[in-house]
Amino acid sequence: FYALFLGLSSAHADGEVKSLKKFQFWDTGKVRQCDVYDVNGYLKAKVYCYSDGAIEKIERFNMLDKKTEEALYDGHGKLKTGIDGWAAKRWLYSGPTLLYEIAYDETGKPMEMKMYSESGRLIARRYRDDVNFNPYEQASMFMLLGGQSAAFYDPTVRKEYESDIIEP
Repeated sequence: FYALFLGLSSAHADGEVKSLKKFQFWDTGKVRQCDVYDVNGYLKAKVYCYSDGAIEKIERFNMLDKKTEEALYDGHGKLKTGIDGWAAKRWLYSGPTLLYEIAYDETGKPMEMKMYSESGRLIARRYRDDVNFNPYEQASMFMLLGGQSAAFYDPTVRKEYESDIIEP
């Protein structure tokens, strides 16, 4: 059983609230899950924690409620490979249409990239071991969340989550 708490965060001197957070807790009182919303009520991220409060998984969403990132962590702030063979994934959309999906290993290097047609069909798939796979050339054509190129994924938990989520 876990408790639910809705907290306001990032309240500024002028009274403006930048985001809302909904917490769920383990019986130990440690954060189990934190959902982060913007002021318009759009889900921005979901952070899942192990029973000791360390971050296990972070999911990010766009304003159309489409998942744009998912990253799995080892409890010590480092990416870890999950049962599907990847440690992090990014999805890039044009409106509601998925264009690219990129899977990363635990070091943050791309392993696989999928490209989709406007109708949603898979039209290309490249693997890291392919002779023609150049993550700089293939992924640098667009920028993703936080101004990061898709060529790499930061293999550590971002500091804003580590300090902001674990301490509600």
